[in-house]
Amino acid sequence: MEVNCNMEEPSVLDLLKEKLNPRNWSKKTSSAEEQEPSPQKDKKDDLPARKPLAFPWRLLLSVFFALIAQRMLEPQARNVTGALFLYVAALGMLILGVMKKEWLIPEVDLAESQAMDLSFRKVPFIACLPFMLLTFLTMSHNLFTPLNVLIWFITIGLALAAFWLPQPDRRFRDVVHKVISYLRKPFLNIRLDWWNLLVVAVFAVGAFFHLYQLSSVPLEMTSDHAEKLLDIQALLNSQYSIFMPNNAGREVIQFYLSAALIKWFGAGMSFTTLKISMAIAFMVGLIFVYKLGKELGNRWTGLLAILFMGMAQWTNIIARVGLRLVLCPVFVAPVMYYLIKGLRTSNRNQIVVAGALLGLGLSGYSAFRIMPLVVVVGVLIYLLHQKVKQNRRQAWWALGVVTIFAVILALPLIRYAWEFPTEIALRTVTRMTSAEVPLAADVVKVFFSNCWNALSMPFWKDGSTWFISVTDRPGLDVVTAAFYFIGLAITIIRWIKRRTWQDMFLVVSIPLLMLPSILALAFPNENPSPSRMGGAIVPIIMIAAIGFQSLFASLWQKCRQGFGKGLVTVFALLLVFFSARQNYDIVFNQYRTSYANATWNSRAIGEICRDFIDTVGTPETCYVSGLGHWVDTRLVAMVAGYPDKDFALWPDHYEDSLANPNAKIFIVKADNSEDLAKLQALYPEGFITMHTSTVQGRDFIVFFIPPSGN
Repeated sequence: MEVNCNMEEPSVLDLLKEKLNPRNWSKKTSSAEEQEPSPQKDKKDDLPARKPLAFPWRLLLSVFFALIAQRMLEPQARNVTGALFLYVAALGMLILGVMKKEWLIPEVDLAESQAMDLSFRKVPFIACLPFMLLTFLTMSHNLFTPLNVLIWFITIGLALAAFWLPQPDRRFRDVVHKVISYLRKPFLNIRLDWWNLLVVAVFAVGAFFHLYQLSSVPLEMTSDHAEKLLDIQALLNSQYSIFMPNNAGREVIQFYLSAALIKWFGAGMSFTTLKISMAIAFMVGLIFVYKLGKELGNRWTGLLAILFMGMAQWTNIIARVGLRLVLCPVFVAPVMYYLIKGLRTSNRNQIVVAGALLGLGLSGYSAFRIMPLVVVVGVLIYLLHQKVKQNRRQAWWALGVVTIFAVILALPLIRYAWEFPTEIALRTVTRMTSAEVPLAADVVKVFFSNCWNALSMPFWKDGSTWFISVTDRPGLDVVTAAFYFIGLAITIIRWIKRRTWQDMFLVVSIPLLMLPSILALAFPNENPSPSRMGGAIVPIIMIAAIGFQSLFASLWQKCRQGFGKGLVTVFALLLVFFSARQNYDIVFNQYRTSYANATWNSRAIGEICRDFIDTVGTPETCYVSGLGHWVDTRLVAMVAGYPDKDFALWPDHYEDSLANPNAKIFIVKADNSEDLAKLQALYPEGFITMHTSTVQGRDFIVFFIPPSGN
């Protein structure tokens, strides 16, 4: 008897490996029973029957477990062990749902096969090189001038002439003709279908969260805001800086935007103007959040992304605090969008835009300096997923184009860094090295601890920086955090099954964008920082939107009747409502209160000073008692309408005020009895008025002295 040794039965281990491989989860099982011929059936059984759809219990359990797990991580009811157990259970139910085809994995567009045009126009490119050098040389002394700005714009124009591909339907002559025709006969053509109306409504939700009570939440400025307003005043005084070196250095985009609002739109030199500038920037960024969501999923993914981003307390707080912090995610979104779509579609113009925005974003907020690394890693991930040599060649070429345009748009900042390396790197160096304080003995341990604290921040604690967060609570609301967890699992499973490079890029970009916070090795107490890792909110929200869209697409497909689809819609709206409600409470109740408790009431003092100056006094006779750990007297002057003054008068110089015969007021801290006694000795005719505050410890005294001779 012959035995065929080449035929081997699969072992139990082989079968187990096949079952556990995520690539096989969506494949039909081929059991022996399925391959046996079925017995003869009656004729009536041969008629096509509609199989009843199984109730999606695994899917719903996964969502339920994730929501309850995240609820257990809220500050008022923390149960870490229970939360971890439920999150593991949620992951298990999700994997079972995918294996049973109950949970659908959304599609993502892969690279298109068209070739990218790798040619360029040599004459404008060669002409661009000396202009790049000339731009670098003329951007000296930290000043924009008409000459160096003109040279810079010529450089940008030559680079565009060298690399930009004109669209056949968008020739310059045709564009000019359309503009002239429109100017001769203006018209407005608006087409709104149900989808466009829905997108507008979701944008309106984001606008509500970012504009509602903008003047009062938060209410008071800090010393950082005083520095910002002084920089804006310098711009209005025609000192056009490339970089603001004061207070450890700051990038300039916010200051130019705020100065434009003041000069061209009549905004005041105020905290509200700072907040409006960042709210406008954020709303523009939402457009690219929508585009990026569509690129990584479909239009529902984009819609959900702007919904969650617009409501998120994380972005809302770092935008409405009036600092330049939100500019990091504002630039991260379009750079990721144009880079991903440009690589996928081999569209050279989109690669050019990605490079230009990358360079421009470096003048937004220092945390964005990590973005060049993110772009390089993104291109490398794309390369690793490409089997076609042409695509790999195009990717290297695209990286070169991105680099060229990023360098050109960042030339002013590069020149400043060359001329003043210490000033531009001061904040980064002091956080990463022992330049300010000694590093811990085990710096590696600190690094990995920082990594864990940053990566867990959306679920656990957002740090201890009171003016940009409600401290020691999760960085995301319960619903968004739960769907971020679900979306993360879906994204990873999709990458394992389909090797979609966009998914790997999306996941890897999160820890990379958190590095500005993670690398605070000298000050680990400053990590996690919602501002320094603000760029990570973009991929985090994208992943949460993917999870949400995947859930409801799966539920929608399970429903055949209108009633079932109605229940799915109600379920989705309820989750959105709970997310909106919690984000509202965090910002407009918790953050408002915690911020007020941590700041001095400079606005109330400034308004009293303004009323005094507008009636019987002068700016020169309005004084705020100089005292450590009290109100910033520059802020008082700014609120009063005098940004170039400081109302501080220290007790040692009270006598200097005697020479002025006009009416005077002194603002004194309520518990500063020593300084008040000194003033009463100098001005026995003075009147005392106590002003109480709703916040404990913020009371102050107004000491009024009538004009001499009255």
